[in-house]
Amino acid sequence: MKINKKIKVATILAACATILAACGNNNSSSDSKKDEASFGLNTEVASMDTLKAQDSNSFDVQAAVFSGLYRLNSNDKVVPDIASGNPKLSNGNKTYTINLRHNAKWSNGTPVTAADFEYAWKRGANPKTKSNYGYILQTFLKNGQAIANGKISPDKLGVKAIGKYKLQVNLEAPTPYFKSLLTFNPYFPQNKKFVEKQGAKYATSPSTMIYNGPFKVSSYNQGASNISLTRNKDYVGPVKAHLQKINFNIIKNDTTGLNEYQAKKLDTTFISTSLVKSSKNMSGFKTVPNSMVTFLRFNQKNNSSTPFHNKALRTAIYNSLNTKQLADKVLQDGSSSLTGFIPPKFVTNPATGNDFRAEGGDLYKNNADTAKKAWATAKKQLRKDKINVQLLIDDEDWQKTTAEYIQSQLQKQLTGLTVSIRSIPQQQELANVAASKYQMVLGQWGPDYQDPNTYLATYISGNASGYNNKQFDKYIANANSKDVNDPAKRFEDFHQAEKLLVQDDNAIVPLNQQVYSILQRPNLKGITHHMVGAPFTYATAYWK
Repeated sequence: MKINKKIKVATILAACATILAACGNNNSSSDSKKDEASFGLNTEVASMDTLKAQDSNSFDVQAAVFSGLYRLNSNDKVVPDIASGNPKLSNGNKTYTINLRHNAKWSNGTPVTAADFEYAWKRGANPKTKSNYGYILQTFLKNGQAIANGKISPDKLGVKAIGKYKLQVNLEAPTPYFKSLLTFNPYFPQNKKFVEKQGAKYATSPSTMIYNGPFKVSSYNQGASNISLTRNKDYVGPVKAHLQKINFNIIKNDTTGLNEYQAKKLDTTFISTSLVKSSKNMSGFKTVPNSMVTFLRFNQKNNSSTPFHNKALRTAIYNSLNTKQLADKVLQDGSSSLTGFIPPKFVTNPATGNDFRAEGGDLYKNNADTAKKAWATAKKQLRKDKINVQLLIDDEDWQKTTAEYIQSQLQKQLTGLTVSIRSIPQQQELANVAASKYQMVLGQWGPDYQDPNTYLATYISGNASGYNNKQFDKYIANANSKDVNDPAKRFEDFHQAEKLLVQDDNAIVPLNQQVYSILQRPNLKGITHHMVGAPFTYATAYWK
């Protein structure tokens, strides 16, 4: 997320960027106007196309205006949305037959049908669409990988409308968490006739979108500093929308958000780093745990634009960062240091009941002596006494703080290394990462479903970072094929894959597991947080 999110994530993500929730009237406190609210977002909404987005903010706004087959309730349980009930499983749990309720409609009055899901999924799996989350369709649906590799037509994807309101889905292999995947944005429907009429303009403005969720978009363009939604009076479904209007405002600076909260112009605002420490005693302060992780990602493609195909260089950097110091002394935002790619309290092993991270142990721990030795080897192998590298980040305050700490520590411990920081808007950063136009990047990833695969599968060979390891691919393949019905073996596959990625190959440096630190007025209710997929549900917000 959730996700993707930077790739994210997504990918997420893959991949996959952190959001905030903030409510209020643009001109005065929402205490005086109960049918309208404003939610703050800390980065722009990169896309309103459910197949093109890869950041948390886009997923959250989309979730207010689009509905899928299933959704997550306030307890993160999967419940029907457009589906009329649970899927019927057959063919060794590889075939799902799903009935749709008949009263779901698009905002132009046409019914939401099984064909809308078939079209959207095939469009998303088609490499020509360049969907940032195409892999989440290609990986699980029958023939998805062959479609991704250009060997067969997207029309052969394992999804088919077998009636106006009946959908049949065929998977490559049994997937225990597939129903939770169906709550995630890339599995939302799209109306073929409307999308193809709009062409490249689809989902770039209110007039080039139609909606099947509780709200409609009234004001939006890519890169805008605010987005407005109005209640969809024609919506029929399980989500109970109370507000008539929702505004999303982009507030990148935490101090600005805090000032507007204190001035009662915002009812909720996200805060980070030093502001957390000074705001803990304020009315409405709370922390919300999440599964978003931050990590240092290397571009390993073997070309002249990046030196990180050299493992010794990665190892030197890997061992030079004190992540506990970063979390506790620098960020001071409630986040905790991370010792693997998959965070604690995210998923338990069905075979043992134990937390995945506890079972996997501490894969990451910095070591100054190892760093110095690896640095000497790297300089020798690269035939350079001085090496310059660039760290790419987005323009959020906490990313700048993190990047400056990384820059300071690396230049202090690795004599001859110069780290420059490049800060650009998130939308541009995501595009650069997807196109492999970076050397190092401060990555984030939020899970799309509750399974280790949502993190680890983003590093299967062919990913944008250039990490290719056949043994890693084999571990992931085994977890999702021959060991899929054996939880003990399946989770052992994941543990081996994570160890290879993090500890053996030093493909990433785990930094921290994030939390949302929020100031929120006590009478603002109904904003639901999720540990997987889109982080927040805004459509159910109300004033008590």
